[in-house]
Amino acid sequence: MSRLHRVLVLIPAYNEAASLPAVVGALRLRRPDLDVLVVNDGSTDDTSGLLRELGVRWLEWPDRRGVGRALRAGLRYAARQGYDLVVRLDADGQHEVDDVERLLAPLRLGAADVVLGSRFASSNRSHDPSAVQRSLGAVLSMVTRRTVTDPTSGFWAMGPRAVAMLAEHHPGGYPEPELHLLLSHNAMRMVEVEVQWRARLHGRTSLTPVRLLGAGARVALALLIVPFRASLRSGHD
Repeated sequence: MSRLHRVLVLIPAYNEAASLPAVVGALRLRRPDLDVLVVNDGSTDDTSGLLRELGVRWLEWPDRRGVGRALRAGLRYAARQGYDLVVRLDADGQHEVDDVERLLAPLRLGAADVVLGSRFASSNRSHDPSAVQRSLGAVLSMVTRRTVTDPTSGFWAMGPRAVAMLAEHHPGGYPEPELHLLLSHNAMRMVEVEVQWRARLHGRTSLTPVRLLGAGARVALALLIVPFRASLRSGHD
């Protein structure tokens, strides 16, 4: 008989007051079985005031520290509260709540440690990756020796081994490409599943072309740093 998993949906938020109620409302309507934690990353809009009205758990700090640090704080909360599985869901409404179970399924079966929701895994995708995203995916695929079709996706699900490690070592800043390297060097089993994509409910993405290029530079640096960090941790196990 399979064990019952405790699942936490982790939502990092920076100035997402316009879209956060709809995202939380969709979760409440279609997945009332899941607990929700919002990490307010120093928002300057009304995100902080909304948290008390939405009936979710939340963490927050007064200044912006970056999505990577927000995720690390949320994962640390999950580990300390005894959650088995964590789903990272963006606050902008681009992810379909109905896809959450697609990400959780391989974890429930014990077939993966981390599952990535890819917007570009299907030939029937509604839009194509940018040139920088394609380049990042090609480099990460070569280094990790597995296909990475969506290197900047913010839709992830993590099992117990990944939650325990990332609660302490999740990359900071805009972390997604570096995270692929860190997971690979720590022998985490990772799979991609196809997910739907839709436009942001409000506002514009923070992942600008300049930040995408910056993510590429971080990957280049991480190719040197991540293996060293991984060997340091393994040496202290």
